[in-house]
Amino acid sequence: MHRSIAILTSCVSIIVLVSGCGGSKADLPPVAPTSGIVTLDGSPAAGVNLTFIPLQSAATSVSYGATGADGKYELRSRNGALGAPEGEFKVVCSKWVMPDGSDYVGTPGGPSPMEAGAREKLPPKYSDEHATTLRATIPASSGSIDFELTTK
Repeated sequence: MHRSIAILTSCVSIIVLVSGCGGSKADLPPVAPTSGIVTLDGSPAAGVNLTFIPLQSAATSVSYGATGADGKYELRSRNGALGAPEGEFKVVCSKWVMPDGSDYVGTPGGPSPMEAGAREKLPPKYSDEHATTLRATIPASSGSIDFELTTK
């Protein structure tokens, strides 16, 4: 289960790195600025990685974001543009923490969260790509999508 998140995170990183190779920006769907706030048990959730995975169109790609200390995030498309394509998405929210409770901070080429001894803090209903119950609709224009998560 945690391995699938690590693999998903790696895949998203590869998609972002490779997206500049081949094709043009004209090949990608237009994006709408999309942001929001993630809370965990009623408080702003810092260090949460969000991955929006399209439910319908293969032409729509994964978008991603991460929360700051205030729980706010902004999505980016696979080419790094601020925003996400219009459509329906399942959403994966993941927060890796070290045994002492501090946030796992990855580095390019460094160990994966599991190799570093980190564990997933969020329940599978948010953090597992195959079990997530989170869904979102991104409109053609800008929008705000908030997520109220609980540890229970």
